[in-house]
Amino acid sequence: MVLFVRSSASYRRLGASVSLLSKYVFETGYSCKMAARKVNAHSYTTLQPEGVAVPRPSASLVLLDSQNRILLTHRTSTIGSFANAHVFPGGNQDAKDTSPEFCAIRETFEETGILLTTPPPSASLVQRFPEIRRDVHSREHPLSFNKFLEESGLEADVGGLIPFTTWITPPTMKKRYETRMFLGFLPSGALVDSSQLPSSDGTETTSTSFMTAQEILTKLKENEIILFPPQAYLITRLSKFLGDGKGVEEQRERIKRWIGEEGVGRYVFEPRPEGKTKDGKRLILGYGPRGDLNRKSVLRFGKGGMPADLQIVEATEAAKL
Repeated sequence: MVLFVRSSASYRRLGASVSLLSKYVFETGYSCKMAARKVNAHSYTTLQPEGVAVPRPSASLVLLDSQNRILLTHRTSTIGSFANAHVFPGGNQDAKDTSPEFCAIRETFEETGILLTTPPPSASLVQRFPEIRRDVHSREHPLSFNKFLEESGLEADVGGLIPFTTWITPPTMKKRYETRMFLGFLPSGALVDSSQLPSSDGTETTSTSFMTAQEILTKLKENEIILFPPQAYLITRLSKFLGDGKGVEEQRERIKRWIGEEGVGRYVFEPRPEGKTKDGKRLILGYGPRGDLNRKSVLRFGKGGMPADLQIVEATEAAKL
């Protein structure tokens, strides 16, 4: 996964005393002296201050099932990035990925076994997904995801995804990523065969499942699960439209209207520290001039530098904490 930062150590550096470079970059709004142009064809950020890494393009999918529950994967405790965290499926954009949307669909299949294509995969093909995923991950006999789709007569359903914010790793980090988030929906009212339920990839994740937004946020509040700001922000915003007793399709239409009216898909989040709570125990993160100006992330760093006591709050509320 590549959402916001790649390791707890890197994330912890954001909460530590801000380095001279990051302080200069944050306070000047990236107006510091630029080095030679470093161009990333996929990136909004093509000019970088000297010594600052160019964000690597990546993509992630926020997928809602037939009951509008949200798909999360649980990372292993031994992996180098996002250990023990719950994240959306996603990853780095490969050279063979035709678009960020394609990348999000490929990564979701590799990590969870859920495939979004037109036409939808047949029941007989779904039964072969475990072996196909093994071949896709295999180093000895790797199977190209593109070739798998072509041989199966399928196309990635890139048109079915909705742009759902972009997150850029802070310039203080050695490894930076520009993660395009997308929102997708499984057919409502569909009877899903057990073979099509999400499953762990057996390497980076220990489990993967659909949970309600309220269930996720309750576990977050009790520090029973670890979320990073991108996941917490998007789930918090979605929760306002879910679990209100409305029908699945009505909830989805309201979500689509909200995204369109607020321009959520155009948000580009560049998280940066803006201060601390009055007790000095938690950090307040803003999202930069292209992000959501009306909300903040408030958090502290727990064991191993992982985020804890994370809340997404209105900017006016953050000022009172």
